[in-house]
Amino acid sequence: MSVHMRELAAVRRRQGTFAALVVAALLTGIATWLALPFGIVLLTRGETFGLALVVAGVVLLAACVVAIVGAVRARVVPQSLPGKPNPAFGEPRPSANPDGGYSTAGMKLGS
Repeated sequence: MSVHMRELAAVRRRQGTFAALVVAALLTGIATWLALPFGIVLLTRGETFGLALVVAGVVLLAACVVAIVGAVRARVVPQSLPGKPNPAFGEPRPSANPDGGYSTAGMKLGS
């Protein structure tokens, strides 16, 4: 396998990791949003199940933060790598159209 294909495979793995961490962050965030407030309400009523929900909500919140930080670190930043220089860059080339084309070079307004 060439170096470029290995680099491409590594980038694809990082993109997959990033997507999985974003999904994990969303799911744990939603679960935290559902568990923690309900647990706090039950805890204020004096129910022991509320304490379990509060603990679960705090653990889910920590997991959400870890997933967000991991996703930020695994994000693939778009970049342009230098390639082989093109010596003809910026030089005019003749048209590949055999019929030629309509050119306005040298024309002046009103002529």
